[in-house]
Amino acid sequence: MAEPGPETVKGDFFGARYEDSDIVVHFRNKGGTFLIHTRQGSEEREWAVRYTFGIYPLQQYLIDIGDGRLQAFNIAWDARDKSDGGQRWFRLDEPGHNRPGDAMHWTGIYQNWNNQCADCHSTGLERNYDPETDTYRTRFEHRSVSCGACHSEAQDHATAKRKGQSMSAGVELTAVGAWLVSEGKRPPRLKRPERESQQVNTCGKCHSLRTALTDAGSGRLHDQYSLSRLDEPLYYLDGRVREEVFVMGSFEQSKMLQAGVVCTDCHNPHTGKLKVEGNGVCAQCHNAGDYDTPDHHHHRRGSEGAECVSCHMPEATFMKIDNRREHSFMVPRPDVSADTGSPDVCLGCHTDQDRAWSIETVESWYPDLYQPDTWHHVQQKNLSEVLDYLSNDHVPAIRRATLLEQHGEALLLRHRQLVALLAENDHAVIRESAFRVIRYGDMSQFRDLAERGLDDDSLAVRLAAFESIVWSGVIPDAKRWAGVRQEYENYLAMQSDLPAGSVLKARYLLAGNYVYKAEQLLKRALRKDPGYVPATILHTDILRSGHRNPEAIRAIDDTLQHSPDDPQLIHLRGLIRIGLRDYPAALADLGRAHSLAPDQWLFGYRYAVALFQLEQKEKAREVTQTMLQRYPDNAQLRALMNHL
Repeated sequence: MAEPGPETVKGDFFGARYEDSDIVVHFRNKGGTFLIHTRQGSEEREWAVRYTFGIYPLQQYLIDIGDGRLQAFNIAWDARDKSDGGQRWFRLDEPGHNRPGDAMHWTGIYQNWNNQCADCHSTGLERNYDPETDTYRTRFEHRSVSCGACHSEAQDHATAKRKGQSMSAGVELTAVGAWLVSEGKRPPRLKRPERESQQVNTCGKCHSLRTALTDAGSGRLHDQYSLSRLDEPLYYLDGRVREEVFVMGSFEQSKMLQAGVVCTDCHNPHTGKLKVEGNGVCAQCHNAGDYDTPDHHHHRRGSEGAECVSCHMPEATFMKIDNRREHSFMVPRPDVSADTGSPDVCLGCHTDQDRAWSIETVESWYPDLYQPDTWHHVQQKNLSEVLDYLSNDHVPAIRRATLLEQHGEALLLRHRQLVALLAENDHAVIRESAFRVIRYGDMSQFRDLAERGLDDDSLAVRLAAFESIVWSGVIPDAKRWAGVRQEYENYLAMQSDLPAGSVLKARYLLAGNYVYKAEQLLKRALRKDPGYVPATILHTDILRSGHRNPEAIRAIDDTLQHSPDDPQLIHLRGLIRIGLRDYPAALADLGRAHSLAPDQWLFGYRYAVALFQLEQKEKAREVTQTMLQRYPDNAQLRALMNHL
């Protein structure tokens, strides 16, 4: 991020033009001011570039649209060489997809620098959002990424150095220990002292899809940031990257992290470049004689297929031209890719072949490879088998946390002791998920556990515990828990500009019985993003509790115009219509929601119950039988089938 000038602006601002079916844009330089002139429909505007954003492979431009808002313009400059298709203006979204006023339009809430970009691309950020005026007074210590972004005491360290004194730059980030190269079947081993590096969680705070919990100078993942879990549509069911989730969610799944690998084992921490080029970076730990050979990779030496990264770190393209490698280091499993719909690594190069060819070829190389032991297989297990995985300290913590949340309600119902045990796990990400899960149970049974979470040393865990208590409809004792309450209110204030933050704040208000204020906040969230489903769900809860069911139907219909075929809303509308005795429309909604989300057993269960109550017993039996094939251990489905 830089002030615009001849040295920092990479794009052609000398009369260049971009045009598609939706917009016409002219780029020009007027006396050193870089201008972007847009014509979209009947509206023409001219904007001055406030900052450049990024360098390679693309550069965006930040525009001040007023009220302290900086927005990332959606026509970007391709900074690659012309021979690679670069040196051109291109559009990041598709023509016609995002119109002015839409949440994803470049002037909308999700393209806003203040809340979407600034905390990773600036140092010492303070968002300073004012919810009363819906304006920002965002400040930062450094415009771009400086030493203080990672080293909490960087400024004091530098001052001491200038005085000839010695002072730590903050938390120890150095990678300690040395790696012993693998030998045959013996994997690489790390020899290190007891001291642990905080490096991975420091790097991960920005190289991840996560939620910021507080404005902090040099926070860490799982503390001042909460990592997104491995759920669809962010990830494929096998754990492969699907959406723009960056690196950390993959790396946390890897055997490399489990073994003690940190970022600087492969990368220079200040440039991001590899320490060694090509397969040499892997051969630092993995014996080249065993792995960098056709006997292992089955490709010609020196070919693209012989590169370790081609199979174990496949690329995905984001922002249309930005290729990024996965960091889960998974063994290619074309059989699992076929089941989950994730990209087949082999077909990334062998474009003239199909999945069946990949499955057969890899199996011929490694006959014992296709075992039901992948993350995809774990997620297909029944509840009793899942318990073993959740209790296993030798599998990735992020996967255990994800699985815990996926099965949360069933675990609370039948295995409360395991949830309580996981709430004391060494990994903050697992503790956080455990305290998220208890919100779905009877809080009178979990109050003592939840209050233990309020004392946790990780901010992410404390906030999860506090929020679960709030979701139960109460607010923890103001005197006893004043500190964590203030932390939670600060978190709500920081997130209040986003629709998701407004929903959290509305729940908090409802716990204090401020129903009118909560409803107004939800309406504001839906003005910012008319398709935001969680806001509508909570809004309908308020309307239904006030016996305003027709209004609830209208609220759902309005949101479905922007988020069509959302199964949660269609299912909810069906339940409301049952209360209104509009039975044909209710059955249509419940059936539609079940077909859109067959993995949601509760949708199928409620649809079957409604069919039975409306004297369509055969159809009810058919739906229940289908659900039992998917969830054979589900007690409610079994009880319903016995009744039918």
